[in-house]
Amino acid sequence: MRVVIWVLGWALAGVGLLAAATAAAPPHPSIEDFAAEPSMYSPALSPGGNRIAYITNVDGKRFVGLLDLTTNKPKAIVSAESDSFLASWCRFKNDERLVCSFRSTQFMGGRPFWVTRLVALNIDGSKQKVLVQNGKAGASQFQDRVLHWLPEDRESVLIQLDADGSIFSEVYRLNVYTGRLTRVQSERAPVVSWYADRSGAVRFGFGFREERGQYITRSTDDSKWQTLLKFNTFDNDEFSVLGFGPLGNSLLIETDHNGRSAIFEMALDDQSDRQLLFARPDVDVGSTVRWPTDQRIVGFGYETDRAKVHFIDSQAQQIQNAIDAVLPASENWIIGASRDERRILVAAHSDIKPTEYHLLDLDHKSLARLGSSNYRLSQGLAPMRAVTISGPDNTPLPGYLTLPLGSDGKNLPTIIYPHGGPHARDSWGFDEVVQFLTSRGYAVVQVNFRGSTGYGYDWYQAGLRNWGTVMVDDISAAARWAISEGIADPRRLCIVGWSYGGYAALMGAVREPELYRCAGSIAGVTDLRGLQQQDRRFYGGRASTNYVLGTDADELKAGSPLKNADRIRVPVLLVHGDADVNVVIDHSRNMARALDRANKPHKLVVIEDGDHSLVRAEWRKTLFAELERFLADNLTAAGSAQAAGSTAH
Repeated sequence: MRVVIWVLGWALAGVGLLAAATAAAPPHPSIEDFAAEPSMYSPALSPGGNRIAYITNVDGKRFVGLLDLTTNKPKAIVSAESDSFLASWCRFKNDERLVCSFRSTQFMGGRPFWVTRLVALNIDGSKQKVLVQNGKAGASQFQDRVLHWLPEDRESVLIQLDADGSIFSEVYRLNVYTGRLTRVQSERAPVVSWYADRSGAVRFGFGFREERGQYITRSTDDSKWQTLLKFNTFDNDEFSVLGFGPLGNSLLIETDHNGRSAIFEMALDDQSDRQLLFARPDVDVGSTVRWPTDQRIVGFGYETDRAKVHFIDSQAQQIQNAIDAVLPASENWIIGASRDERRILVAAHSDIKPTEYHLLDLDHKSLARLGSSNYRLSQGLAPMRAVTISGPDNTPLPGYLTLPLGSDGKNLPTIIYPHGGPHARDSWGFDEVVQFLTSRGYAVVQVNFRGSTGYGYDWYQAGLRNWGTVMVDDISAAARWAISEGIADPRRLCIVGWSYGGYAALMGAVREPELYRCAGSIAGVTDLRGLQQQDRRFYGGRASTNYVLGTDADELKAGSPLKNADRIRVPVLLVHGDADVNVVIDHSRNMARALDRANKPHKLVVIEDGDHSLVRAEWRKTLFAELERFLADNLTAAGSAQAAGSTAH
């Protein structure tokens, strides 16, 4: 296969976009480079294969862009901002009509919540229409949950909406030209999520009340609903449904197999009739990989030190092999295809390269680069490598190590960077925070502590109700490992994290007052009882947080940095957006007050309108500038005794 590189001008009509594909990144990326909003984000290929729609940013403003693959000319067709709403994705309904999702943070009862809206427009920007704006379903908090794109219907999609004043969902056929809604499935408590088969028939529902879950199903789209299973939502003995099998009379399920999650096909009329499709002895298999056009299953996803796919479709495997041969240094994912499947949209990323998008043309045997999520970061980034860390009781902990370019990997100022979730995992690939830290001369250690997903139920279960103990102890073990390996200078060791990682940074400073020289918490949890109370505003939040955190008042207090501020001996940086839905800003504000009362050095940085991920460039600039200053102040050769100063703003 030959490689053709298309250099796009990116001069969007009327908005003066700089030449993204030709701009050279500086050898040492700046804060502005790392904070830049995506220059190409969430691209979609038209059914005819001749256009790409995507989200882009110009001078801090977000637009919906359209690239004509025939003329190679991109243009901005509409602003992707409206009041507090920002476009997060666009998809083609047909070759002339786009459907775009807009998301915003709205305050209700003094607390932030996500809301979404759906907007349709023609590819020239005309005939814009906000969908789902009137009637009973107009009250739905989330209005962008497309259940099925109905490729045989040129004008309609299936959409799931909350019933008026209810958490339980209904399904409608939505006309993307007129906005007309036709209900095809009424509310059926306790169902909160519906699934359609490959033909678009709604035939499966999942719901729960408190800790009791229920699956319902039916054999055709007009037959009666039957209860497939009632179960405890936190019981590992049951299964999770991934979707319908290839023949429509079976479900693909994820369930335990020898201590790891595996994929089975289960007959709808006989739960005991299960066929193992794919399993791994070392890690969980937790996803199906479907072909973009007809949603047929082509493989199963899993992750060891890197994300991988086990293919069961020979055609998809051949196409993937061809892509990987041309882009051998990256993880490559097929994210779109034309109707005739002759043009394939590919997303590629690596540890030293943000996501890039390519178009594979099977007729011309060419792979064309379309654009990058951040063209500024094309050099000066550091490789990430998998490591095995010796944990408590010599438990091997999987992790990653990223060293500054040009270093010998010895006696370095080092950042322990625990992941969020907390029941997620770190993965190989581009991470802008990791790369920012290494570009400033710090080694970065990440660890998939017990409680992380992907390593079996026992590994996950070990972290439940052990946020501040088992999980934090594994993270501290990673710090000691870095010292014992000669990587980290013990006088210049800091712990920094985001979300749960921010909590772990603070609890690390509480539990290990002599190990770290500073602690940075970005959008971090500080009060476990407070988190329980706040998550009650979400349906199912009370039962979920009780299961994850437990209910013992003494343990919740012992595991809360807020209640143990007096035990922290090192400078603390707190950064938090005041519109954070996931972890409300009260956590950092209250922590700052507690540190102030305990006369501990700290700084609180409140980012106005900032969300949990701090997605806007100006928010990220503030974060990186504050983090750079904080680490420089505390990890200089003689700076371990310096304080950040007690400041709030």
